[in-house]
Amino acid sequence: MRKTTLILTALGLLLFGGTLLLVLSFVPASPSRYQGYAPVAAQAQAAPLLQTGVAGPSGITVTGDGIVQVKPDLARVTLGVEVTSASAAGAQQDAASKMDAVMAQLKSQGIQDKDIQTVRFDLQPNYDYSTQPPALRGYRATNLVLVTVREISKVGGLLDAVVASGATRLQGISFSVSDPAAASAQGREEAMKNARAKADQLAQLAGVSLGAPISIEETTSQPPAPVEARAAAPSLAGAPQTPISSGTQEIHTTVRVIYSIK
Repeated sequence: MRKTTLILTALGLLLFGGTLLLVLSFVPASPSRYQGYAPVAAQAQAAPLLQTGVAGPSGITVTGDGIVQVKPDLARVTLGVEVTSASAAGAQQDAASKMDAVMAQLKSQGIQDKDIQTVRFDLQPNYDYSTQPPALRGYRATNLVLVTVREISKVGGLLDAVVASGATRLQGISFSVSDPAAASAQGREEAMKNARAKADQLAQLAGVSLGAPISIEETTSQPPAPVEARAAAPSLAGAPQTPISSGTQEIHTTVRVIYSIK
């Protein structure tokens, strides 16, 4: 009887030890060993976050152009004097005297103070580099102003007058429009009409119906029209006036429009 009891006790201990070993084999050795793993439910819940590439609104994209011809009503010319003298003081005084005469002539031609702006004033030594060392030969003084002329028809006569009064530098003429707002508005209208015509044709060819614009971008440009001019000899009484032609300018408006499709 005692022998049977011992045998049963040994079998019980053996079964208990096997169960304990089985349980311990499923206990994680350390938390870091299982990092990066998630339960099945959590993985299914996070799956939608991996979806990318959401489509944007469909439509027809076109560019439209509007070109408006305008006649400039403003002229800007850079003019002034450039003199040389043996001394710096002499060059500066000579330039000041000649520029006073030019300014007086501008005022007599109806140019207001607000339309005269000094753009360059400098005094520099003149060296003769054909000798070694270079020899100082004197000084050069330059005084230039930017003049806005609000009556295009007076530009030619004004240039003749300032040259006769002592101006020795005419650097160029540019023309512009004082108020381009009306021309720009007309350009936008033409550009939008052009864009709509293109979009209508594309929609018809594609067999779809055109909807309202969902995006509009605009760019406007007004290219300058510079005219170079050089100082001429003073006009004599009865001599022809220097001819100046402003021509026309183009204000170019471009729109990029995206139309929806119905």
